[in-house]
Parts: sequence; C-alpha cells; structure tokens
Amino acid sequence: MRYRRILAGLVPVAVTAAALSAAPQPAAASAPRAAAAPRAAATPRAAATPRLNHVFLVMEENNGLQDVIGNKAAPNLNYLAKTFGLETSYFGLSQDSSETNYVGLIGGSIFNVTSDDAYWKNTVHAPDLFSQLDHAGVSWKAYLQALPHPGYQGICYPAKCNGAPDSDPLYVSKHDTIQNFTATRNPADWARQVPIGELAAGLRAGDVPRFSYVVPDECHDMHGDPPYCLDSGNIGDPQNQHLVSVGDAYLGALVSEITHAKFWAKGNNAIVVTYDNGDDTAGCCDASPGGGKVATIVITSHGPRAARFTQPANHYSLLSTIEHIFGLGCLQHTCDTANVKPLTSMFAVTGSKAVATKVLPQLNWPTPTPSRPAEPLSMTTATPSAGGWTVQRAQRLGTSDNSLGSIAGSSPADVWAVGNYLPDQATSNQDATLTFAEHWNGTSWTVVRTPNTGPNFSSFYGLAASGGEAWAVGVRLNARYQDRALIDVWKGGKWSIADSPQPGSVRDMLFAASALSPSDVWVVGDREGADNKFETLAEHWNGHRWSVVATPDPGSSGNHLYAVDAVSPDNVWAVGQQLGSGLPDQGLPDQGLPNQGLAEHWNGHRWSVVSLPTSVAASVLLDGVTVAGGQVWVAGESDSPAAGKPLIEHYSGGRWTVPAMPVIPTGTNWTNLYSITVSRGTVWAAGTYVDPATDSNNALLLRTPAAGGPWTVAPGPEPGTGSNILGGIATVGGRLWAAGTYDSGGGRLPLVERRN
Repeated sequence: MRYRRILAGLVPVAVTAAALSAAPQPAAASAPRAAAAPRAAATPRAAATPRLNHVFLVMEENNGLQDVIGNKAAPNLNYLAKTFGLETSYFGLSQDSSETNYVGLIGGSIFNVTSDDAYWKNTVHAPDLFSQLDHAGVSWKAYLQALPHPGYQGICYPAKCNGAPDSDPLYVSKHDTIQNFTATRNPADWARQVPIGELAAGLRAGDVPRFSYVVPDECHDMHGDPPYCLDSGNIGDPQNQHLVSVGDAYLGALVSEITHAKFWAKGNNAIVVTYDNGDDTAGCCDASPGGGKVATIVITSHGPRAARFTQPANHYSLLSTIEHIFGLGCLQHTCDTANVKPLTSMFAVTGSKAVATKVLPQLNWPTPTPSRPAEPLSMTTATPSAGGWTVQRAQRLGTSDNSLGSIAGSSPADVWAVGNYLPDQATSNQDATLTFAEHWNGTSWTVVRTPNTGPNFSSFYGLAASGGEAWAVGVRLNARYQDRALIDVWKGGKWSIADSPQPGSVRDMLFAASALSPSDVWVVGDREGADNKFETLAEHWNGHRWSVVATPDPGSSGNHLYAVDAVSPDNVWAVGQQLGSGLPDQGLPDQGLPNQGLAEHWNGHRWSVVSLPTSVAASVLLDGVTVAGGQVWVAGESDSPAAGKPLIEHYSGGRWTVPAMPVIPTGTNWTNLYSITVSRGTVWAAGTYVDPATDSNNALLLRTPAAGGPWTVAPGPEPGTGSNILGGIATVGGRLWAAGTYDSGGGRLPLVERRN
C-alpha cells in the first residue's frame, strides 16, 4: 500500500494538478451516518490558520487521553505534550472501527463505513484530502511502515492475515484508508504510498513533500497484532503497557528524526500526533456519539510551547486545519464552520526557537503467563450437520477463545487438530494466545496439553502426522518479544518442543508441515532479515536433526511459503507469495508483476521456482497445495481494488490452468481459500467468505472431480450464528476432515467436521 522534490526551508513551487492526479470526483450519494453534511466546496476559503512549509501527521491506535497522558510507559509522548501543545478536548469519530475514524479523518464524513472490512467493500465515491492536495498541486506522500513496496494494493502485509487461527499482519490498509476513496485510486496516488524507510532518506536529503501522512505498523502504533507482537490487552495491563512503551519509543525516534532535519528550524513546520479513537463514545463537532477523548499533540518548529488547548475538536477539526494550512476547499463536515473549527491556535507561528527533540529510552514490561495454566475442560454442544458433513463434539480448553487452523492424521483412529486458545485463569496473561491441540482416538476428541513456550504468545498454524507421530508448527514470542519458529513433536505419548533452527535475524515463522515418514518431514514459512525483507524458509527433519534447506526468493520485495505437500523424497511442493516492486499495471521486465503466487519444487537435491500463470490482480496469495496422481492443485485468493476472489490453479501434463470459480452463494466480494486436498476422486478446497447481509464469515467448501469438471460450491454446516471459518481440510485413511472455528456470540469455539 506510496514526489515531489522541494527545497529545505522554502515554500515549494506548486505543480500542476495533472502531474499528480485527476480532479476530485463528486461526493458519494450515500448520506453519512451523522447529521447530513455539505458537499465538497468548489473553491478555497479564507483561513486564519498559518500557511506552513511542511506538515507531518502521525497516526497512533486504540488509546484514550488518560491511557497515555501521565502514563510512565509513554515518556516520549508525555515529553512532547509538555514541551509543545496538547489538545485535551479532542475526540475520535466513532467506536465502530479504526477504518471509520480514518475515513472520517481524510474524507470529512464516515460515509456509513462502520467496519474494518477491505477497502473494496467500504468504497467511498467522494473527494478526500489527498485528491484535494492533488487538485491544488500540493505535494504529498504516505509513509507506511511494513509496506513491502511503493504502490502496494493489498489489504494487509504479510498477506496471510485472515483465517483460523487468526494471523494478523504488520501493515493494514484500514489504518491509512487512502484506498477507500476512489478519487485517489489512480497510478500516481498509489505510487505516493511508500514504505516508511523512504522518509528517513527524504529527511536526510531535505526532500520531503509538503504533507506527509505517517502510519506506523500494528506493532509500533500501540495497536498490537499476534503473531508479530503482543495483542493489545486491557488498558494498563502489562501486555498493553509493553505495546505503549514500544510505540512510544518508535514515536520518539520518528519525531526526533524530523526535528533534526536541516529544514526544520529554517521554515514553519508542524508534526501532529493523534489516535484513531479512545475508550468510550464521547464526541463533538458533528460526531456525537463519537469515538472517545484521545491525545492530540502538535509539535511546531516556531509555535506554541508548553501549551494546553481545550477547544472541542475531533478528526473533522484536524482535517479542516490541514485544509486551511494548504489553502484547500472543505469536505463534508469541515464545511460546517459553525460546529467544526480548525485548530488554529495550536499551529500558530509565535517565533519560538526550534527544538530538536530528544529520545527517551523504552521501558520494559514483562508479561505473566504461567506454565500450562490450569483450565476447565468442557465439550462443545451438538450442532447441526449438513451436506454429508457431521460436526464433531470437540473438547474446549477454558472458557475463552479456542481456534483450530490445521488438521492431519496418520490413521482413522489417530487424528490431530491444532491452533491456539486464550487462557482465562486469573494468573495468566488473558490476552496472549497459547498453543492448542486436540486428538481423535477413533471415538472422541480430547484436548492434549502442549508445552509452555515462554511468557508472551504462541500459536500453531500447520500440522503433519505419520506413523503415530505428529509435528505442529507455528510461532512463539520469546522473553525478548522476538518471533521465533516453533515446532512441537508428538512422540512417546507427549508433546515436546523441537530443537530447530531459527535463522531470521528479526523473526522466523512456520505455517505448514508435511511428513513422508517419521524420519522425513518438511516444514515451511518465512523469515525476516535485518533489512526488514521477508524471505522463504524451509526446514527438513531427517530422523536425527532439523536443518534449513536453501529455497529461492524470486520476489524483489518479499517472499513467503504458506503450504507444503510432500509426495516422495524427490517430489515436494510448497506455495506462498512473491512480491515485486512495480505497480500491478506497471510491472518491470526484470521483476515481473508484484504480489504473485509462488510455487517451489524439491527434486531431491534442490528447491526451484515453478512458473505460475501471471495474474493482473493487485495481490495473489496461495495458502494451500495438494498433489495426487501426478497432478497439482493450489488454492488461495486473488485480491484487487475491486474485490477479493477465491483462486485455484491446476497443474497437469506440464501446464497450468486457472479454472473458473463458482458464484459464492450471497455474491460476496471477499473470499479466501486456506486449504485443499484430494479425497476419493474429488478435490476439495476449504475457506471462508463474508456474508454481506451479516458481515460474518461463513464456511466455504468447493469441490471438483479430480478427473476434471467444473468447481461447485458444496453444502456444509454453519454451526455458529456468528462467524464460521474452515482453516484446514485433510484426508486421513480415505476419510475427509475439516477444522476451524465458529462462534455464536460467546467467543470462538473449536470446529471439527467429518464427511460421512
């Protein structure tokens, strides 16, 4: 999900609107949820707010004013608040979602957006701040941490960001929301959305645009997102305090980098730090109920010092301020000058001496999780079966979330399903998911406890079984909050943690496993290096030790492996995703189109890349692979700025074909396939789709004859009244099994289904 050169300290010369983007489009036909708002103004208006050389807007997440101001975990934020200007009566727009607040911040209305759904579902046909800047010839860029390359059009990165068990990403488009507005879905504006590393280079060179939109990733904006970092937890608990501390240290370094730039002291410049929403529904200024009171700090080069401001304000007020600073028109609620007023005083030029800010050290916050906390056990209730599938009564660990993501077995009476669960013991970290496994002995499903992996977080994403043994793979956060690849082995009647390589200098993670025998096992995933680029990872067990086996990395911006199927010692397939660095419609000859599926093959000696059909979609992700009878089927999703669609590709007779997918029952535009297998002459794929009527996930089963034929939607159970997600499907002893999660309003429950 990314200029224009300017001279340090000088007001840049305006460029033509055509060089940046098309003019703004008409306002959306749908009315905002709040009071009816005016349409976009056609001409700029007079403004008392000073014109500034540069404005930087930094977005933080999910903390109210009282959660961070005065919090010792946020020394940098509090230092900035005391040194410069703090607005103490500033509110978010809504408690509905992050996306709601970001849409309102850059569009002047929430446009009936009430969820964090993909931007192609929450599309807004109206002008926004960035189309205003384009029209006025004001240079801008969005600097987005964890964005893999300029112009990335995926909804998240890493792109395996849905499913069961849940796997959150680092970058999410809901936290910048430029994509929601069709007015800025053009090649020039996509190209202005860039990785945050470009900001440091621009600051050193004095080459930054007049407006910079800066969005840290979910591990550095105080939000939290397992498996890459802790979940947010409850305000004030050790989990949340650690996230605040990490985000605060990152913010301190970011602001210091800007204020140490050579142009900072020479011109009139400002940095705004704000949060999407707070802890309640307090609001003002055309948004009541709102999103709660949040901290908003304005750091100026020559403006107020040690100042407190109490003017009622919200994201509409901030948008109005930016519009005034750059001489733009107004949008939606910012045209309501009686109720939405710019924060003029906070940006005033007072002649103060410029301050190059300091960076205060990060504080440490350990997280308590006892070793395998005791939890009550219960069974899920009998739920309806359908389409030849029977929902199994599975055992539940504790009373909080239980989620299964993978299933495998070595015989009809030896089947495993793995994922994660949330502990609910008072002495536990109730926001840190832990590994979870349960076993089918031919008669019933029983939870089998897995070893404690450390104090912070652990989860299983993949599973293999052979000869009465099993291998569950995933990730854990160690005591230093580092992601480390996790392999648990079931052998001799117990689970134990394998001594496996962990080669990533920043992190390594495993997502899938496949076993030919107890002495021939493959696991795959990814690792992140010091340059923050992801690379493929494959490890092999030869019966004596685990070793890393070199795999290709064809994508210039990132590479991941998410599924593996071992057929024989010299025939193993793995699939995932590769990324280039061009826009989807501007692929470079030496890099190919970005965000393509990735397939690799092991021939007994080395891994090599297998060419796949080229897609023109913004993002192709392969999550499943199965091989049978010399044929290969891969499954995943194909996302674009218009929709997310299921994708299956088939390899037979030396060539790939892409079969047509059936119409999903409710016509949803957001569908994912997570797993694929062959059973009794039929190919099955499992995943989920979003029901537009309920906004819940429904389980999705697709099938086709292995000998050839059309893909069709297969009927299946929907045991939960809320979301139903199938994360894994497998064939064990000729019998078809599927696993995932469902809910009926009381948290996630383990879901296991068997085909009769």
